[in-house]
Amino acid sequence: MTEHIPEVLPAPPETGNESRQVGGQRSAAPDTVPGRRWQAFALGAAAVVVIPVGFVLWGMRELEVGTGIAGLVGIAVATTAWLTDARTPRRWAGWALLAALSATYVDLGFAPAGLLALVAVVACPLLAAAAHRRFTAPGFDLAEMDVEVGFQIYRHQSASLRIGRDRAVLALKRMAGGGHVDQAVPLSEVSLAQPGEIVGGGSWPLPGTTAVRLVEGPAVRLVAGKQQWIVNVEDPRLVAAILRRRQTAAWSQRTGPQDLRSWHALRKWAVARTTTYRNGRKAQSYRAFRPLVGFFFGVLGLMLLTKLIAGGGSAPSMWLAASAMLLVGASFVISWLRSGARLAFAELQSLPPNSPAWGDPRPEVAPVPGWRPWS
Repeated sequence: MTEHIPEVLPAPPETGNESRQVGGQRSAAPDTVPGRRWQAFALGAAAVVVIPVGFVLWGMRELEVGTGIAGLVGIAVATTAWLTDARTPRRWAGWALLAALSATYVDLGFAPAGLLALVAVVACPLLAAAAHRRFTAPGFDLAEMDVEVGFQIYRHQSASLRIGRDRAVLALKRMAGGGHVDQAVPLSEVSLAQPGEIVGGGSWPLPGTTAVRLVEGPAVRLVAGKQQWIVNVEDPRLVAAILRRRQTAAWSQRTGPQDLRSWHALRKWAVARTTTYRNGRKAQSYRAFRPLVGFFFGVLGLMLLTKLIAGGGSAPSMWLAASAMLLVGASFVISWLRSGARLAFAELQSLPPNSPAWGDPRPEVAPVPGWRPWS
């Protein structure tokens, strides 16, 4: 294949223009952020474990033992999920909310603990969000860590850049109707991470979706395999340093579809998963609600079963209701995990097999007229 297929067009020019390096601005990020890890985990532990457990223990003075144990079981599930998901601090607030809801469930029946537990439903996620910000505070030491770090596209563009341990994701904000699949590149294939700036604005097309608007200001250019991105970021030197360092330690990703038919099938499935309206009707998939519904019903069902077991049993209808909630929650969570794994794989396949390079990947040329690399 020597040309791009229509499904990914319009493509950038195959040959770029001569580029001239400019001095550029220095990075404002420090070399290290002292204590970022232990401070973030201390805040996260307070939000997910300490505060919810404290409310449960307080409530156990006036509650049945089985009810208190049920609350601790719910917090244990949230804590396990938090520790398992420790590399993704942007999701910590969700696990803190799950733990706070578990504590609220056992305390809501009496005052003042019930009212204070309702406050914890708001305070714990906010504390976890503060832990997220501390863990990912700008600093060049982030390059040595495998925590996911996010960068807002400069000046409120319609995407954000997330860099994990093995992949970088250009997360597209959902517009009306959806259908825009996030795009990812494996860090093991990064061949160029170049800080620079955009002069005069413009846009950078993305395969099969909307283009990213470029505004005058600092930007970073990323080439990984045959894919290429140019996006505005506030501190391109920091972003480029993180990409270069993580490239040396990244694990290679699985290969994609080997033929065009398989690629079309994968892309069709991925677009359907991110579409909220199709042909004038609501789509069948609301991915954001699956983990919310799944974890809520699953944990609530598990807590009710724990309460029933510790309390010596109850009416058969309670056992059936608790079991049904647990099974429904588990099915939603499993569906979300399976769909998410395949969608993450599809995000790496924005270009079909045997596709030519997306624009001119040579470091000494400018793929768009307004690109100026920094020395």
